[in-house]
Amino acid sequence: MGRTIEVSGGSLRFTLYALQLGALAAVLLFVVSPFDSAAGVPLALLFGALGIATVYGLWRRRTDSGCSPQARTAEDITYDPIADPGQAARHRWEKTVRRLPGGDDED
Repeated sequence: MGRTIEVSGGSLRFTLYALQLGALAAVLLFVVSPFDSAAGVPLALLFGALGIATVYGLWRRRTDSGCSPQARTAEDITYDPIADPGQAARHRWEKTVRRLPGGDDED
């Protein structure tokens, strides 16, 4: 009888965002903030933009979870059911059966 710990995907995702934000903040504070050279300012802007993008991504994930199209549904513009090999074979089979003579009344 072993003990197990279950962690949900949402909490793992939140932990990943927090670690990314913490690492970006540490780089921004300790590496970039002493503006010793001219390259420090663009580097600070780059890491600041990455931090803002991380916070924005977390905010979008929290607020827009119901609005985004789910994968492999009709709303997902990248989903192509014919790209699935089994679905493509079925599609070809149905097309072939429709071309058979005298098979109009049978399924």
